[in-house]
This record gives sequence, C-alpha cells and structure tokens, in this order.
Amino acid sequence: MKERLTVCLAITLAIALMVPLHLAQGQEYYAYTVHIRSDGSAFWKITQFSDLNATITGWDSYQQKINGLVDMASRVTNRAMSIDDGSIEISTTMSVESKITEYSFVWLNFSIASGKELISGDVFQVEGFFSQLFGDASFELTYPEDYTPQSVNPPPYQRQDASNSLKWARTQDLADLHIVLALTQYSDGELGTLPISFIGLAIVLIAVPIGVGGFLLIKRKRRNSSNTPISEVGVPSAIESDEDRILKLLKASGGVMRQTEITEKLGFSKAKTSQLLTALESRGALARYKKGRDKIVTFKKGDI
Repeated sequence: MKERLTVCLAITLAIALMVPLHLAQGQEYYAYTVHIRSDGSAFWKITQFSDLNATITGWDSYQQKINGLVDMASRVTNRAMSIDDGSIEISTTMSVESKITEYSFVWLNFSIASGKELISGDVFQVEGFFSQLFGDASFELTYPEDYTPQSVNPPPYQRQDASNSLKWARTQDLADLHIVLALTQYSDGELGTLPISFIGLAIVLIAVPIGVGGFLLIKRKRRNSSNTPISEVGVPSAIESDEDRILKLLKASGGVMRQTEITEKLGFSKAKTSQLLTALESRGALARYKKGRDKIVTFKKGDI
C-alpha cells in the first residue's frame, strides 16, 4: 500500500512540474530590429517567437499595419515617407516544438539625412507607435559602420560599438520617452583610418541624469578646424555635448532666443537644431512657443 502511495505521489509531482514548463514553452514574444541606412531609409525586422500552434499575422493584415503606421508618421512629422513594396516579406522557420516568424520591410525616409548627419526618432512621436505593430518587445537600433552616435535619448540599456548597436529592453519603457538618435559620418581622414576596434577610444561617453529618465550623450573628439563656427559663448570643450552647447548659449543670451538664431550661431542644420530642442523640451529643460515664422526658445521659470 505504501509503495503504491509513493508511486502516486511521484507521478503527481512530475505532472505538477511539467505544467509550468509547458506554459513557459508556449509563451509568445517579439523583438524589433531596425537598421538605419545612410540614405535615410531603415530596414525593419520584427521577429515573433511562438509555439507551433500559435497563429501568425496574415499578409493583408501585416501590410495594413505597416502602411497605416507610416502614413500616421508622415502626418505627424510632416515629412514624405513610404514603404518599399518590394521589400515586404513574411517568413517562418519551424522546429520540433516552436516556430520563428520574421516580418520585414524597408521604411523609406525613416531618418532625416542632412549632409554627413542622420537624425532619427521623429517618427516615434506617433501615439502608441509600437501598439500599431505588435506591442511591447525588445528594441534594437543599428547604424552604418562609417557613422558614430553624437547623442542618444533615452539611454539604451546596452551599447555595442563593435556591432554599431543600441538596445532597449522594452518598448513599453519608451512610451513617454521618444527615441532621438543623432549620427555623424566620419571621413577617411578622421576615424575612418582607425580599425573598428579602436573607434570606441575616440568617443567620449557622458551620462547626465535629468529627472527620472536622464539621458545619454556620446560625443566624438574632433580636430580643431578654422571652418568650425564659433559661438559667442566660446569654443566648446572636447566633452561638451550639443545639448550642453544649446543650453550654454541660451543662458549667455539671457534665457531667450529665436530658434533660427541658435541654428546660425552653433552652425547646426535646421533639422538637427529642431531634433535637439525637441529632446530638451521633452525632458523639461526648456520651452518653445511659436512667434510668426520662427519659434522662441526659453528656459522655464526659475531655471535661468
């Protein structure tokens, strides 16, 4: 009798242990990977990990998702953009107990390309951006080998210079902190002559916490040049970020300036100035209001 009871208890325990294992294997999750290209386009890959019985998004529904999102982003940013129809793909790989489905497409004019600068992130102003796709997931941004980050906001949880990669653990954490990434292309006479493993030595990494989120600034050392614009507040130091330059100039000017004046004095492009000011404004460092065709930039009360 005791032997039968022992066997029954062993079987019950084995079943109890197998149930959570089965549930874990049946969990479904996603991962977003976006490769930014030098022409301003971006290759998107969304990977779905699921069990064999899980349903996948159909072709028509998938096309509606991505085209609808790009249309919304175009309206919000007031920039022309579209999907390369020939790039849209869905592929599924199956194993014994699970399957991996990859949804991919090329987003044309995803970033603002201005000379040697690439600025990405204004598309994330779309409300519920990732809910328009597949919801919360890990998010990775990669960029061309001959570019280096000048500023990244909010800070990624992982940055790998060797693979030109920035990673965020959850898109849910980015809901109220839209990603802004500014990249600069370096020429053969600058960092391009160095092996890729040494590029990190020429980048100064600064983490400046502001509020709860804080932000990460990555600044590449540059040689002094006679063509570099010099502002009234002097030549920036090697570790001074573009955002710091704006705040310093604004403070030196009494806390109030026209946006076009900031662009002229710091030698930035209009697009770069707008992106940097948007990032600073979203963190509460300054405020802007429209006056005629220009915008007035000012510190918030008590910040001067």
